[in-house]
Amino acid sequence: MKSIQDFAPEIQQRLSGFVRYLTMNGFSRPEVKNVGALLSGILKRPTVQVSGISRMLEEEIAPKKTEERLHRNLRREGLGLRLLEANAGKHGGTIRRMRYCIIDTSDIQKPYSKKMDGLSVVRDGDKSGRGEVVTGEGLHWINGVMADGADIVPVYSEIYGLEHEVQDRVSENTKILGIMNLVRKIHPDAIYVLDRGGDRSVLMDDCIKYEMQFVIRCQSLRSLGLHRDSGHLTNIKKIAKRVRTEHAYRSVRNGEWYDVGIKRVYYGETPLWLVVSRRRRHGGLSWYLTNVKDSRTVVMNTVMEAYGLRWRVEEYHRQIKQDYGLESLCLRKYAAIKNMAVLVMLAAALCAMLPRELVIKMVTAAHRLPRNRLRDIPLYAMYMIVAAVAWALETTVRRPPPPLRIRKRIHFQLMLPFPAL
Repeated sequence: MKSIQDFAPEIQQRLSGFVRYLTMNGFSRPEVKNVGALLSGILKRPTVQVSGISRMLEEEIAPKKTEERLHRNLRREGLGLRLLEANAGKHGGTIRRMRYCIIDTSDIQKPYSKKMDGLSVVRDGDKSGRGEVVTGEGLHWINGVMADGADIVPVYSEIYGLEHEVQDRVSENTKILGIMNLVRKIHPDAIYVLDRGGDRSVLMDDCIKYEMQFVIRCQSLRSLGLHRDSGHLTNIKKIAKRVRTEHAYRSVRNGEWYDVGIKRVYYGETPLWLVVSRRRRHGGLSWYLTNVKDSRTVVMNTVMEAYGLRWRVEEYHRQIKQDYGLESLCLRKYAAIKNMAVLVMLAAALCAMLPRELVIKMVTAAHRLPRNRLRDIPLYAMYMIVAAVAWALETTVRRPPPPLRIRKRIHFQLMLPFPAL
């Protein structure tokens, strides 16, 4: 079995490949150098604190000077958006192999930070429940991930504050549509999955206009038509209660059975499918709208599979906060905060796109499997992968340069003329 440090060269090679791609796509040399340094430091020591990253880089200059340089380059306006576009272009093949794009929002709580730009009152998702909403001072966080089967690849991440975005007249709807357009350029057949917060006419109108497929869990306030030419609208909850749930579907995640039904409804003059599901064991009724075009059975299975994968983005939120300590951001400038969120996403995406064979060997060498059995690898293995990558990179030792006398000897030897034949 290989030791953990034997996997470091392949990880560094993949990071170097992304940095070279930035060089060939319009990024300046200072930008490329500092993005590569930040990604290397984040992978080696999962953190968002620039002081810790600068120490892990072990440059020949003082860590304070490295930290100042990284801070200076993090404040570049628009760097994060350009990195997101470059990442999508570089890994377009991986994105096209996945079927679903899951979009969801979260929050970053900063109760003790008073001088960070962009802070506002946000809903605390960790403390809020169904009957009570807890708010706190922090920032909004929106993410888009590609998912299919056992794989997940982050494609978009942005931290933002309402005050700054209102000044630029950018709404949350604009950001969600921006994620869709970013993915649509690479993967036109992707299916976009949104929770009840995505039940907005603005989003559905744009999806229908540009023929983007979607699966949206709807709220109980929406009303739809039962016929194309009918002027009367019926509440979606009343329609869902009448749908006969005769199709059986088993969840891949927890193995539970669901009874599923389907009915044709009309959003204006646009025909959509209303898919209704009920958990067999003490389950309530849920309803989804989709414009996926296929047979009734395929549409029901697609909707249940798509929404069943939505938990991956929730797990991604928790993993980023836990492994990288995203809520311990210590940056004051708004541009630096947004750029750091993108860099953390790029580091997580690099870990997520490692080949499965390499992941199995690396996790085993890192002793992350409790009983050294492959079935101990969970469905969401990013916790193990991030820890194994950090350990592999941390164990690598920078080789000291050869002594000056040897370097001089090699230099003069290369300068000698070749003998004539």
